[in-house]
Amino acid sequence: EANDTMRWFMVDADRRHDFPGLLHEYNRKTYLLGWTTADKQLVHERDANEWHLNKAYPTQGRDMSTVVGFEFDTQGGVLFNKLTAANVGHRMGIMLDNRVISAPNINQAIGSSGVIEGGNGGFEPKELKYLVSTLSAGSLPAQLADEPISERSITPQLGADNLRAGLIASAIGLVVVAIFLVGYYYLAGVVAFFAVAMNLIIILGVLAMFNATFTLPSIAGIVLTVGTAVDANVLIFERLREEQHRGLALKPALRNAYDRALSAIFDSNMTTAITSLCLYWFGSEEVKGFGLTLLIGIISSMFTALFVTKTIFAVLIDKYGVKELNSLPVTFPKWDKLLKPDIDWMKLIWPFVAFSVIFITVGLSAFVIKKREMFDIEFASGTSVQFELTHPIPLADVRKLLGEKAHELPSASVVGIDGREDLYEVVTPNENATQVKEAVVSVLGTSLKMQLPSKFDGSGLTVEQARAKTVLPIKDSKLTVDDKAVDHAADHVGGVAVVLRNIEPPMSPNEVRNRIDRAGGQSGTSGMNISRWQIDIDRLDDERSSDAANRPAKDLVINVSDSSFQFDKSEKDWLANLANPVWRLVNEGVGREATLRNVSSFNPQVAETVQWAALKATGLSIVFIMAFIWLRFGNLKYGTATVLALIHDTLAVVGAIGMTHFFGGTAVGKALLVYEPFRLNLTLVAAVLTIMGYSMIDTIVVFDRIRENRGRFGHINRKVINDSINQTLSRTLLTAGTTLIMVGVMYICGGPGVHGFTFVLLVGILIGTYSSIAVAAPLLLMGKNVDHVAGSSQGVTTRRSSGELAARSPN
Repeated sequence: EANDTMRWFMVDADRRHDFPGLLHEYNRKTYLLGWTTADKQLVHERDANEWHLNKAYPTQGRDMSTVVGFEFDTQGGVLFNKLTAANVGHRMGIMLDNRVISAPNINQAIGSSGVIEGGNGGFEPKELKYLVSTLSAGSLPAQLADEPISERSITPQLGADNLRAGLIASAIGLVVVAIFLVGYYYLAGVVAFFAVAMNLIIILGVLAMFNATFTLPSIAGIVLTVGTAVDANVLIFERLREEQHRGLALKPALRNAYDRALSAIFDSNMTTAITSLCLYWFGSEEVKGFGLTLLIGIISSMFTALFVTKTIFAVLIDKYGVKELNSLPVTFPKWDKLLKPDIDWMKLIWPFVAFSVIFITVGLSAFVIKKREMFDIEFASGTSVQFELTHPIPLADVRKLLGEKAHELPSASVVGIDGREDLYEVVTPNENATQVKEAVVSVLGTSLKMQLPSKFDGSGLTVEQARAKTVLPIKDSKLTVDDKAVDHAADHVGGVAVVLRNIEPPMSPNEVRNRIDRAGGQSGTSGMNISRWQIDIDRLDDERSSDAANRPAKDLVINVSDSSFQFDKSEKDWLANLANPVWRLVNEGVGREATLRNVSSFNPQVAETVQWAALKATGLSIVFIMAFIWLRFGNLKYGTATVLALIHDTLAVVGAIGMTHFFGGTAVGKALLVYEPFRLNLTLVAAVLTIMGYSMIDTIVVFDRIRENRGRFGHINRKVINDSINQTLSRTLLTAGTTLIMVGVMYICGGPGVHGFTFVLLVGILIGTYSSIAVAAPLLLMGKNVDHVAGSSQGVTTRRSSGELAARSPN
């Protein structure tokens, strides 16, 4: 027991396996007993005897093994020499923030420098990196806080549901794209869909190569990439149709189509790439995944659209004698005629201005009227909790129940997710996530659908205490427990058998296995080779049905083996590297405390950092995009018009988020639009930044056609802008329509995890398409070098068959 000369020190979770036989478990934490007398400790204090650890670094020992070297300053060397000389032969606990991170043996007195050996062969790379970085952190003047300043947890059930919904939405989206491309462009559509499928394979391959985590934002990025990947192909095919109308043969028509579409494809994809890089550099981990996926998708879509499809068409023409590539407009001339409108878009400038001003004003007013409700905890600090109920309970009743905990849940906002009465979210300014979780559990109790902890005989004991009856070595193939043979013992000779008796509440073998796997992924597992473990779970009852693995049982045996640590070869290694880790993970997994569906917590420090990161990503995106367009188009007016359109789109999309608080809870909002009020958070900021990139795609395409048509006159006028918009309108509608369908499928089928994200994408695609016509293009008329007279219908004629403009005298 501890006394005034000794105390219990908490052991870092990653180092528990370093101290077999020396640890004590209490309240799910592990402790090591250590001396605290002056002659047996060296504590860093700021006084006359102040000392410093100058550095820690990896090096090689005398036997060429990997060790950790360290150096003290002069004062530290004197004190350390005195300490080690008096304690040769004992273990020395090295601590950071009152946590034990290592406990090497003292072999001799050490002065200003020394090494920590890692046993035979030295430290493993992961352990070496851990110890060096942790020792180096010890020189920092600050101590880590006991409570995290931000916390985010999600149940495996919610993650599996959202992942399944996202994959289903992706599959449906691919089918939609295939139907559209093949149905509209025939053979060319088949080639284009092959390129889109290849694009998807490349994305998944690169993500696997980087060992990137597959998350919901990643799925959303893939869905959006597949939708926008169609754009390059549509640009090429629409240019091909124009060239065919001029009477060119297929081969030169294709060559011209690729050449003329190249600048628009490059410019539009580069602006989106800039946004993706800003997302990756300054976003949260979830946003980084989306930005990386989108960036990979942009690069691969350009490769497949400009190289792969071009190569396939060359083979079809040269080897298989293909003479024409028809499409739906060519087959149906009336449809082709509809794709060549003659609309004076510039006459609609003032109606466009009025609509934008009203829409943005109404939407942004929600941020004044609603205030706190508009911002998620990432920006305003607090805690968000999602929970699912075993049976539907009306929203009013849930609010009344949670209102009983006004102290723990101050100013709580309670909303139903997807209009359901068994799935709710609570947001409160209280930053104490544990307090909020306990308040929700205490009020709703058994009405909550969540994973409950289980207890069994011996749970919570140390591995040494449990060895007699619960943690058993598998010495041969005929292991028996409570006079019953263990079926899989023969497959795990040399391993360990953990006996779970009187499990309450009972659990199925599969559920136990899943909990152990999750505990292994969520706990500190440094030094454990969990991936090499072979695991089988046997029942100790007479249940032998085909569904036995999924039926709850009160008595189970968990068989685990690892060929590197076998009982008959080294009982010490077996205990330290197999039995102890297995016992710890079984306790953590089976007895893991009840968890709600999704819990997020941020304090003001994190909220302020998040706000700054979001503003920085947005601001830098705008600056870089403006500079790129200025460079590409050679005129600041194009960059200015693009940025002003971006600002319009950003305000309009944020305004749309505000409108969900006016209409999201109404019958119309739920029935027709299937949305609930959305709060501004990092995920929605990522969506807004994505829309900034997407809206520029259409703007750049229109600007590219204006630049092409302007070259025939040397200036811009109303007619040039109108004709450029009309000539690119078919591509705009096709691309926007396809992407809307893709994102719409994700919105409906993707689950609540991406509901807000896809809502912003849907609204943003509509607004971005609108702004390229109603905002960006008209802004080019501002300035001195604009010929308003030449814009009259008598001043310019248009040869619609070729999409080219020609000047003609008014006479």
